[in-house]
Amino acid sequence: MSCKTATIKTVETASYTNLKEQRLGQSSYFVKFPSTMFIEEVRGKEGQLGYGIWEIDSIKRYLSSSAFIEIEHGSPIGWEPDCDKSIEKVRSNLFNGTIKWTICESEARNYYNAIAYHGKLFLKASSRTRSGLDSMIAIIATLSTK
Repeated sequence: MSCKTATIKTVETASYTNLKEQRLGQSSYFVKFPSTMFIEEVRGKEGQLGYGIWEIDSIKRYLSSSAFIEIEHGSPIGWEPDCDKSIEKVRSNLFNGTIKWTICESEARNYYNAIAYHGKLFLKASSRTRSGLDSMIAIIATLSTK
């Protein structure tokens, strides 16, 4: 029997040249994202406040990769993150440390989701491809406070 330590992959923070930075509403949070995407405020009925990162192209918007950063959780009733089948764990940088992401494969939609928590923040990335999912995690990893 051998004891082997599993290595957890680290997704690097997005650093390509066409990233623009935007403040998330009136919060102290800022995120960098490609110029082909936009940020939209999303409010839930139970007090949640989050921001979705979507493709600008309305035809691609619901079929392409996306991200969600919830900064106020509120009091949702019976809500659970979409994770039908956990397949992997990865890490990314966030602020001055690292966080662990749970990678899930959605059986019903043939989609990948990544879910992470940091303090009161709930973070989610979604994509039809595994590489697209890593790209969205990399964008969320640009999150900073000022």
